[in-house]
Amino acid sequence: MKRLTTRAVALLAGALLLSTGLAGCSSSEKTIEYTETSVTLAPGEALVVDFGEVNATVGNEWVIVQQPDGSILEEGERRSNYLGAPGETGASSDLSYRFAPVGEGTTVIEFEYRFRGSVPEDVEDQKTAMIEVTVE
Repeated sequence: MKRLTTRAVALLAGALLLSTGLAGCSSSEKTIEYTETSVTLAPGEALVVDFGEVNATVGNEWVIVQQPDGSILEEGERRSNYLGAPGETGASSDLSYRFAPVGEGTTVIEFEYRFRGSVPEDVEDQKTAMIEVTVE
């Protein structure tokens, strides 16, 4: 059986320490539905607001109309996962927004449903979501 040299052992140990350290740096995520009105996040925990299936090809979208306080959460990062088959057009996507923590405190995020870029005329189709977020 071949023995490892001191240099090889040192390189392996360094790689192991680096990978362990990087794993500890990744923040966890708390996912909530857009219908929630408040949420509390632990230190380092990012918020993901889930809007479910949205079909942007017909004009459905949720937009941020009030960003959170920048000293508490970063601006929202839009995430979209296309649900159609490769090459297919017109299918829905799973839509969510992710907000990484910056500091402690309480802030509000507000979203609005839009159809083809505008608030729907029919009052029954008008939707908003306001979420109070506390980062401890």
